[in-house]
Amino acid sequence: MKKIAIYVFNNVEELGLDIVYNILKKTKILKNRGILPIDQPLDVELISDKQLVVGTKDMQITPHQVGLDFDDYDILVIPGGKGINTIIQNQEILDKVIEFGQKKLICTIGLGSLVLAHAGLLKNKKATTHHKHFQRLQKYCKVVNKRVVISDNIITAGGMLCAVDLAEKIIERCYSKSIADIVLEYIESHRKSKGIRIILGEIDEE
Repeated sequence: MKKIAIYVFNNVEELGLDIVYNILKKTKILKNRGILPIDQPLDVELISDKQLVVGTKDMQITPHQVGLDFDDYDILVIPGGKGINTIIQNQEILDKVIEFGQKKLICTIGLGSLVLAHAGLLKNKKATTHHKHFQRLQKYCKVVNKRVVISDNIITAGGMLCAVDLAEKIIERCYSKSIADIVLEYIESHRKSKGIRIILGEIDEE
């Protein structure tokens, strides 16, 4: 069973966090319903160095685990939000991210990529972030205007709704594209209704 830690912090952006958490947790729900042909679902936990986290929209979040011990996890996800500006000044957190990112899969949403940048993990790599912060990230790596950018063991996603694409890539890494397709079909990421097609956060009128 793959264990995934989503690191949460004060002023984390709730929407991206909620999207990736719930999509990854769907592997357990769909397996239990006999829809997803997998041996083990993903084990997803919220982890923080605080007992209670308050997001940018005042949502109160209680983490499953308190502390900065990421050793037991296979994948680390760092969401975005204004709180990133505090995180990048915390050397203890940066050191933990460096240690994890040297050997395991690490993912970000939006401004979360700046944590990797300040940890030195994006040197000579490609990455993305929220489009309003491309210039800020360009100091550390080559910025690509894509919803998701994969560079070795690092996956960076753009703004909040790009968390759907990130979850898809994580499921692909853990299982296969066909398994990811089943999950995305279940959450109706490609739903067609009344001439409107919704595709991973984008709306195309037909």
